[in-house]
Amino acid sequence: MQELQAFFHPVSIEQKKTELMRCNQVTARYGLTLTETQMEQLAVRHEEALRASGRVEFGTGVLEKLVQAFCDSPYLVQEEYAETLAELQEQFYHLKTECMERVSDDELVEAMRLIYNEAVHGDLAGLADADRETIYRIVQTGSLRGTEWERDCMRWEDE
Repeated sequence: MQELQAFFHPVSIEQKKTELMRCNQVTARYGLTLTETQMEQLAVRHEEALRASGRVEFGTGVLEKLVQAFCDSPYLVQEEYAETLAELQEQFYHLKTECMERVSDDELVEAMRLIYNEAVHGDLAGLADADRETIYRIVQTGSLRGTEWERDCMRWEDE
């Protein structure tokens, strides 16, 4: 029983901060870094997002994947970086539940990145409008083809 409890033991705030410090080494080249206070706040929001979505997570979680996928986005700015990461994290767990485990974490992060960068141009509310069918379509095609944003993206490509 004790082994099982250790297996389900959540990642500590200190472990999450260490993970985010490593991320800072990568994101600094894009002008994005987190302070120690922001790291701690993100770790707390991570736990809150898991509780709110009723999810359990093994390992360190999705935050590092989100940082890696979004750090080069032209829509991320230092002043809003920590809050944007927190919201992306919350949206990830919502969408993961919405998609009923039919997409992997990596596929979902990539779909979110595509929507955020190419479809809604950094608008988190627009990303929140994505539904399960849209995510499935993006995962299948690797693009926005067949989604509500297809026409807009094709217009951008033509210009």
